[in-house]
Amino acid sequence: MSKRNPRWLWTLLLCVVVAAVCILGTGYVMKSRYGEPAPQNDLSKYNKLEEIQKLVDQYYVGEYDKERVMDYLSAAMLTALGDKWAYYTAAEDVQSLNEDRSGTYSGIGVTVTQDAETGLLRITEVTEGSPAEKAGIRVLDQLYSVSGQLVAEIGMDSTVALVRGEAGTQVEIGIMRDGIIYNFTVERASVQAQSVKAEVLDGDIGYIRVSSFTYAAEEQFANKLNSLRSLGVKALVLDVRNNGGGSLRTLLSMLDLIMPEGVMFIERDVSGEEVRYEADGSYCDLPVVVLANRYSYSAAEYFAAVIQEQGRGYFIGEHTTGKGEGQSTFTLSDGSCVSFSTIKYFTPNGVSIGEQEGIAPDLTITMTDEELVKIGAVTGREDRHIAAAIDYIRGMGR
Repeated sequence: MSKRNPRWLWTLLLCVVVAAVCILGTGYVMKSRYGEPAPQNDLSKYNKLEEIQKLVDQYYVGEYDKERVMDYLSAAMLTALGDKWAYYTAAEDVQSLNEDRSGTYSGIGVTVTQDAETGLLRITEVTEGSPAEKAGIRVLDQLYSVSGQLVAEIGMDSTVALVRGEAGTQVEIGIMRDGIIYNFTVERASVQAQSVKAEVLDGDIGYIRVSSFTYAAEEQFANKLNSLRSLGVKALVLDVRNNGGGSLRTLLSMLDLIMPEGVMFIERDVSGEEVRYEADGSYCDLPVVVLANRYSYSAAEYFAAVIQEQGRGYFIGEHTTGKGEGQSTFTLSDGSCVSFSTIKYFTPNGVSIGEQEGIAPDLTITMTDEELVKIGAVTGREDRHIAAAIDYIRGMGR
């Protein structure tokens, strides 16, 4: 977007009108309990936008795509909110959004999270056997461009939509690694993301890695936990490092399997209404060590925070990001979506992870970039966090 191009002045201002009117006519997708959106302020103050549009339509000598302009404007409004977790999804990209949440899609096989400072997408997981892995794309690489379009300009959802596509087709990927841009041509394929992996460590310690809180991860986690218990493991290591978060429903389901009876999640909405979610008391009572790091976001760091706060387990790793808001997605009249923060969430003790800027481990072990790249690829004592978890469990006499 060029500041020298006058047509963007009216488009940016028009964004406020378009997005506000759309939001007035929408309902919540994620949280129907909130009902219809509250009435908005009088829009008469934006009449000058109509004047600008008329002038542009009358005098502007260029041509432009109005639908494309509307998408950029809607995204601009959400950016202007100052909510770094807010984003707009164009109608044609909604399918990709839903695929991302479900965990099944056609693409290259990477999990990403957005860097709030640069706007680039950092790769936090590369699916084993995926096109991305075969092409040489690595964990901690940053998506710089897709099909010639800059990620920082088109945003997360548009980037994901461009990366995905029909299996067998190719996509040009620009990767930033150590400040250098590398270009890859990757052939897309059908990818079944396995968000939960498990194994037995050191003879009798169950290890479960959760790479993303997708909808599918809810059942995957329960199955892996039951499988490990049937093998007679004596303790659990729960790994949510490099996890970008995901579904609240999945988070609550996982916590319910680990936490004793009591409050496990508190949320407050814009009206101050508070909802408390409680564990039912039926849980796996094995000793727990949880692993998280600076790339554990949202549901992932909350998962670690509650286990630590409630004395349910020991936290090893790095200081987390500090995200204390949950987002809801609203479907607009044209099929596009807007997502922004609609709740603040708190631990059972009333602590906001966002306000305290993340959570500190019981045992801090800072990993190098080389070690971070290997998370999920190596286990046992090759991974210093896992090695420390094993040592801690052994020190408990188990």
